[in-house]
Amino acid sequence: MKSYFEIPKIILFDCYETLINNETEKWIHVFERMVKDEKWNITGKKLWEIWKVEENKFRETRTNLLNIDKNPPFKTYKEAWENCFDLVFEKLNFKYSSEKAAEKCIELMANNVPYNDTSEILNELSKYTNIGIISNADNAFLNPAINKIDFDFKYLLSSESAKCYKPDPTIFNQMLCTIGFASKDCWYVGDKEYDDVIGSSSIGMKPILITRKVYNEKYINNGYLVVSNLTQILELFKNL
Repeated sequence: MKSYFEIPKIILFDCYETLINNETEKWIHVFERMVKDEKWNITGKKLWEIWKVEENKFRETRTNLLNIDKNPPFKTYKEAWENCFDLVFEKLNFKYSSEKAAEKCIELMANNVPYNDTSEILNELSKYTNIGIISNADNAFLNPAINKIDFDFKYLLSSESAKCYKPDPTIFNQMLCTIGFASKDCWYVGDKEYDDVIGSSSIGMKPILITRKVYNEKYINNGYLVVSNLTQILELFKNL
């Protein structure tokens, strides 16, 4: 834990699968409802899998880390999800509104709830340092979701507001301009090695990878801290 030897001036968090749950089963349920309502000859799980292939292509190509200036034009999740549904419905010859389907996904994301430890630990951590969020998310679903957390976030930046996605260093630098701290004085906690660890560390923040599906593990991997829950971060603060 040598890299994490003093309390940072701010700890920034990813949102989904870090502070807010985002279960695959709930996504599949949304697709199952569409299948049932439209009486399509496919399972909801299979439809979701086909759509997810297209959605992953968007995630993989929206940021050009080798040359940020060559990033494709920014699209919100709503726009990207509509495009994915366009491709899937055309492929399967289904007649359905892609906009309506994307709105169902937005509603799902807006209705997701915090993990059990989120509100309590954020309030405890705020006794030691500042707290903020940088999230790859549209405001339409991010804001309703974080409103379910019993905590008042002073610093909040979405990909929609930044017009770019993690791991693009631009979004992290935009937050630094807002908070006025040096990157070395910031920790960043997220659940994705590519978006969160690579993105935050590329500008000098100290990254922490949170793996919610693993029980109570804490260790150093390739120079960064890996934890399983927020309580472990609070325990670290108490020992600094």
